[in-house]
Amino acid sequence: MNNRELDELAFEECCNPETTVRYGNRQGNPFWNTHSIMFMYVPAFYFTAIPNCKRYRYDAIDENDIKYSFESDDCCSLLTPIWRKLPKDGLVKLTVTALNDDGSDYAVVGARTFYKHSPFTTDLPKANKAYKDASIAGYKYAMKQPFVRHFLEYGTPDPYYDLNIYPTKMISSLVRAMISYASVCPEDKDDAMKVAVSAADYLISITNRKGPLANLPPTYHTGFCPDPDKYGIKTPNWYNSFERFGSMMMIYPAQAGAMYLELENATSNKKYLDEALKIGEYYLNSALDNGTWYLIRSEETGEVLSKNYISPLDQHVVPFLMALYERTGNELFKLQSEKAVKYTCETQYKNYNWEGQFEDAALSMNYSNLTHYGAIALAKYYAKYYANDEKRMETAKELMRYAEDQFVIWKKPYPWAHRAPKGVPPYDTSLWHTPCGLEQYWWYVPIDASTCNLALGFLALYEAGCGELYLAKAKALTNQLVNVQREDGQIPTHWMVKNDAEWNFWFNCMFMSCKTLEIMSKYE
Repeated sequence: MNNRELDELAFEECCNPETTVRYGNRQGNPFWNTHSIMFMYVPAFYFTAIPNCKRYRYDAIDENDIKYSFESDDCCSLLTPIWRKLPKDGLVKLTVTALNDDGSDYAVVGARTFYKHSPFTTDLPKANKAYKDASIAGYKYAMKQPFVRHFLEYGTPDPYYDLNIYPTKMISSLVRAMISYASVCPEDKDDAMKVAVSAADYLISITNRKGPLANLPPTYHTGFCPDPDKYGIKTPNWYNSFERFGSMMMIYPAQAGAMYLELENATSNKKYLDEALKIGEYYLNSALDNGTWYLIRSEETGEVLSKNYISPLDQHVVPFLMALYERTGNELFKLQSEKAVKYTCETQYKNYNWEGQFEDAALSMNYSNLTHYGAIALAKYYAKYYANDEKRMETAKELMRYAEDQFVIWKKPYPWAHRAPKGVPPYDTSLWHTPCGLEQYWWYVPIDASTCNLALGFLALYEAGCGELYLAKAKALTNQLVNVQREDGQIPTHWMVKNDAEWNFWFNCMFMSCKTLEIMSKYE
């Protein structure tokens, strides 16, 4: 397809009720978008019906005070009749009015102000250098930083790097990054693998071997720092009902297990397979009847600290168990994975409550903190294992439309200034680097790792045979990873201001960017 055809296809998909995001209706689909502020694909909203009312008028006013109207017998109709007529970018003020039998106004049943944002177009920035070169530059930048150098020189984490408070997350990411780095830069292989082995061995050394959570590496840990209070190294307690230190978020042992499997493959050292198997056995033995696991437990007692369940696909558990199955042939790992996928389909997919689960964020009520990770994980799972199943692949495409609708900005961001930490001015969205991927409703800002997750989701569907448009979208997001990279090789985590390289930088996010660039390099 040429660029014009791709643009037309992208626009039509956003306007067509057959190719929109699954929308709420009175027949049972949930109205998941109660907390949503922007839409790319034609939406429907929940408003309360008037008894015996047979007709409703929809009035939408754009930023130029132009009104677009249509009538429907449902107060929760899709906005299809006016969607393609509205400007591609801009605020929309929607009012729905119940009508009398003679067509006069009876009562306003609801109103909604939202931002309509642009569908994909091919006239987006191209990458200013090769993907693989950008990936290597990112790894080389990392090798110069204290977070990495301390493992290379001393075999232990940098005692003053605050994000080492999350050892399983940060170390798992580091080890996998160093394995990748060793494969693309043979001249640096020895140092990269030394870092990988030292970091993994450190994580093993701080893993508790006793109690109900034995053999699971910790989510939170301050033992690396000689004086955590002095250096402000502490666990978050933002809007939470419990102190995170002393708890374990049960999504992260799986991340470590996947890392150990990769390291065993790279080193042939069976001790890493043993660690992965111990973690895998825990997941087999602790699975709930519904197919998933409780999200947070006490590290000491194993007590359940939250009734929230793990989102098992996006939070590493299913991919890890499937990797164990592929490594060992043990059918139990595959069977448990299938149970967890069934749970995802019967709950998250059915309800469309794609809850964000992050170690530094609060737990949330339904639909209040949606993210793209769970939806994309299910789409990728279908693309990998069911590419020839037409029904499942239609679901995969719908899930990617949801992710794009709510978390991709191709051109202009929504106009509302985003809330910022105390003492920091609100973020002006006009300064954002776009195109980009946003993280979660509670941190609804452009993040490199989110951009990567969305790009890889599009790529998975392209590789499953869903069409060129998916590859075009994957490349457009990947191009931006290159274009925000600094001269020293750093790929910033946040893309909210023009000089954001040093602000709240997370190495694990940059490592995901490097890996994404490496994966995408075969499509340049």
